[in-house]
Amino acid sequence: MSAEFRQLVDRILRCREAEDEAKDATKDVYAEAKANGYDKTVLGKLVAEIRAQAKNPDKVSEQDAILETYRSAYHGSHTQSGERAYSKAAE
Repeated sequence: MSAEFRQLVDRILRCREAEDEAKDATKDVYAEAKANGYDKTVLGKLVAEIRAQAKNPDKVSEQDAILETYRSAYHGSHTQSGERAYSKAAE
């Protein structure tokens, strides 16, 4: 194999090491958040939402609009007794 190939592999390995370090640091921050009383799951959802919005704001806005349409359709199509039945099933 060529020296170029070896350099590429070495660069990939360094990138993977940096990823591992970033993952460990992220786990530490989540642990700190949990220790301070924050919900890690909700915090993770917020972070994912912010990242998605930053990467592709148009797609996120479209998905939010569709989700709101679905919520309205779901909640608008249930009677009071149907909502109670769903609440009991969720418990």
